Amino acid sequence: MSRIFKMAMMAVMALPACTSGVPGAMTPTSEDARLVEGPPIEIIVTSLDAALRCMKGKIGKDLAFSVGTIADNTGKEAYADNGSGKFITQGAGDIVQSALFMAGVTVVNRRDPNIALAESNWGIRLLDQQTASDFYITGSINSLDFIPGGGGRVEVAGVGPRYRQSRILIGLDLALTTAYNGEIVGNSSVQKQIYVKELGFGVDRFEENTLLGIEAGGMEREAMHFALRQILNYTTFDLLAQVASKDIVTKCAALIEGGGPIVPVNDFAERAGDGSAFASARQAAAAPAPAEQAAPAQQGQGAPQGQAAPQGQAAPQGNAAPVQVSPEAQALGNAATSYAAKAIAAADSVLTARTAAEANVVATEALRFMTLAIQALRDAAAKGLSGPEGDAVATLVEKAITSAQGAQKFAADMAAKEGAAAPAAATPAPATPAPPISSDDKRLGGANN
Repeated sequence: MSRIFKMAMMAVMALPACTSGVPGAMTPTSEDARLVEGPPIEIIVTSLDAALRCMKGKIGKDLAFSVGTIADNTGKEAYADNGSGKFITQGAGDIVQSALFMAGVTVVNRRDPNIALAESNWGIRLLDQQTASDFYITGSINSLDFIPGGGGRVEVAGVGPRYRQSRILIGLDLALTTAYNGEIVGNSSVQKQIYVKELGFGVDRFEENTLLGIEAGGMEREAMHFALRQILNYTTFDLLAQVASKDIVTKCAALIEGGGPIVPVNDFAERAGDGSAFASARQAAAAPAPAEQAAPAQQGQGAPQGQAAPQGQAAPQGNAAPVQVSPEAQALGNAATSYAAKAIAAADSVLTARTAAEANVVATEALRFMTLAIQALRDAAAKGLSGPEGDAVATLVEKAITSAQGAQKFAADMAAKEGAAAPAAATPAPATPAPPISSDDKRLGGANN
């Protein structure tokens, strides 16, 4: 038996011992593999955090900031292992929003307006109750270049080291815009090189008639998305610095730690503003809105036509005293509102149904909540719910009826296309009011339905 064969057999026999400590390698199929725990969860810390926190309280909570679209416009994608993906994170806007929050300014969410829009469509929230944004940040990550590097390898008698290095260049442009007139009051263009280096050592020798090769080495590369987070934190600080006063900028820029995308403090001070952008924003926010300017002409006429008064508040009707609503009527009105909102939500979800049967189930659910909403509204009216509050609830229930009937029609059309049985048509509300729901009924508010 040759020496090489003996070494191979020893390696095969040692394989089970090497893999016995690896979770999942030798675990029976009927048992769960032990999960491996890596390093602990950490809060992300960058070299710009101290400078951003220094801005807290120096701008004022009365000015609101938001983040719009920060797009990946590099056009670079990776195609490998039967999949594809972007090189650059698609969440740059969320990183900038976190940086603004760290700076202590008032941040309003414009990253996902769907919740506010849905509640507005349901009639349970007015969009003009949302905090307006005074400034917003937009921009793009627009350059990602792979810079060719170089390296070398030296061998003497089959033994020697090797070295290789390359770079990645990433750049972006962000702008700070005043919301009331669209003027860009700050702009930041930043780029950073991310280095990659590789070190190794190799040995190639003949043992008798067999070539023996040994390779060892390692690669070192900056974490691209952590470097991008540092760049985005830097640009956020830079944008705030361009509209803040020089003394604030000089004090906070001195707190930037080494190791990140650093610019001398003097450069920040030269680009610092004078605070006039903040003063102009405050002046614009204090000016009456067009709707407020038209309000005197509508005094004595109640809420504008087609707009319901906020829930729980009586719309102004000249000098008329507000309508007093009993607690029981108010509870029934809230129940009708809750049922109507659930009916609208169920009706909206019918559009995502994949089959006629699924659409029929959702449409039936919408019909059920619609019926409960009508009954609760009638009971509330019988208990004295009237005036603007009653009108607001009635408007929402009317929308629930329209939505539920539309969902029934959608389900019927889908069933007709599939050749299935059409769902039952929407049943009209009963001609006479049902027995009133007591104030302690568990259905009030719809929490248990």
